[in-house]
Amino acid sequence: MEPKTSSHVHDEETVHEKPQVPSPDTSGVLITAHLYREDSQGRVLQKLLLPRATNDPRDPLRKHLALTSVCFFVFLSNYITLSISPILVNVVEAFDITLTKAGYLVSFNILFLGLGNLFWIPLSEKIGKRPVLVAASGIFFVSSIWSAVAKTYASEFAARVFQGFGASCGEALGPSVIADLYFVDERGMWMGFYIVMFTVGTSCGGIFAGLIANATPEWRWVWWMNVILTGFLFLVILLFSAETTFARPSENESGEGMEQSELAAIRARANVRWTSSLSLTSWYNREFSIWWLWWRPFPTLRYPAVIYATLTYGVTLGWLLLQSTADGAVFPAVYGFSSLAVGNISISASSASTPRAVGSTGICMNDATVSGGLLPRIGRRWALSDWIIKFITKRRGGYFEPEFRLWCLLPAFLIAPAGLMMWGAGIGNHLPYIVPIVGTAITYGVLCAVPAVVLTYVVDCYRPLAGETMTILTASKNTFAFALSFAVFPWLERDGYTKVESS
Repeated sequence: MEPKTSSHVHDEETVHEKPQVPSPDTSGVLITAHLYREDSQGRVLQKLLLPRATNDPRDPLRKHLALTSVCFFVFLSNYITLSISPILVNVVEAFDITLTKAGYLVSFNILFLGLGNLFWIPLSEKIGKRPVLVAASGIFFVSSIWSAVAKTYASEFAARVFQGFGASCGEALGPSVIADLYFVDERGMWMGFYIVMFTVGTSCGGIFAGLIANATPEWRWVWWMNVILTGFLFLVILLFSAETTFARPSENESGEGMEQSELAAIRARANVRWTSSLSLTSWYNREFSIWWLWWRPFPTLRYPAVIYATLTYGVTLGWLLLQSTADGAVFPAVYGFSSLAVGNISISASSASTPRAVGSTGICMNDATVSGGLLPRIGRRWALSDWIIKFITKRRGGYFEPEFRLWCLLPAFLIAPAGLMMWGAGIGNHLPYIVPIVGTAITYGVLCAVPAVVLTYVVDCYRPLAGETMTILTASKNTFAFALSFAVFPWLERDGYTKVESS
């Protein structure tokens, strides 16, 4: 296919004659896309947009508020999972249980945070994303109330399982919503924003739970704060989460991109009201039965990109969960930390060498997640991977391949072992507390980098199958992380911190 010359190009600038752009793969695999138009000297004349927008007013491209509400959902799903860490000792005493059983309140929550997607995402393919988000956020809210009033360990355990089930909806729908809303060259940036919300939610759960536990002798106020937040989330989803499911023609997903001027013209014609996208019944898939949709994610496990993303993301998440679960008991025992100090482990690396007094411990952390997780994502438009693919794509004649993003993983893979060893050897050898804290900062930073790259890579590879691939990926990586972090305390007691982290 020979791209047309842009109207603003001088006559002496002729467009390169490109090889035939492959036709869209009916299996949903994006092999090559034409994103840049060049002149005969290889200079970029204009950027092309893919997928190509349609004239349908329901086309959801660039509805930012829909993504914001889903990001708040994924923030809270991870906030609540690890909000138990600073009060782990209080939970052990209140329910008269062992540390191992207390750890199950985290690990099984994580397990159902992944497995729940096998129910929610196929259901969203049948009836649309909006009604599923409303129902899931409602379950999340009600189970948080249940957790706050639970009087026995069995009741608390069941509530945490249902919390994970309700919260699971937001995690896999996030990448799918990004695929619905944004063009190929924008997805890395917005996936980075989504991962920042994911990771900051993980850290803020510990930070604010520690502050609440320090401010009141009643540790259950940590749970009641979860109730307040999930209740607010339910209202946000109800009022601002638009339907983004849209049957865009397959030929619009691959091949030659569209010009910016075409998008502006299409938007001017559409002019649809926001309230019309808040219907709970605007989408219903009559083509496939719900049983087929529930089965459909599993065949995507044969795709190499899905397997690769599952392993890399699952291992990274598993090690972070192991550290976060253990911190609630290990730091009070080894370093004499209070609940506030344990919670503040999540905020420290950039200024970790400047301790401040906190309560009777005389110790305070600074910010492992904010510096280790958030700051690496803040840069030019928050999107290192987008910059890299633009750079490589331009060098490859304007043609994009999803594998270009994988170069961004090299720094994370190089520093990850150092973070694990600093945490394990630091605690195991009773080194200064700053050593395992810096190790935690590195682990958080790696958790930011890895999913931001691999999830975007999978979406780029299998855009029409974004829902199915994210469903099985999320379920698989959470199951993998659960297996790695299950029975944390017996494992650490048997093998020791250094050996566990070096494995």
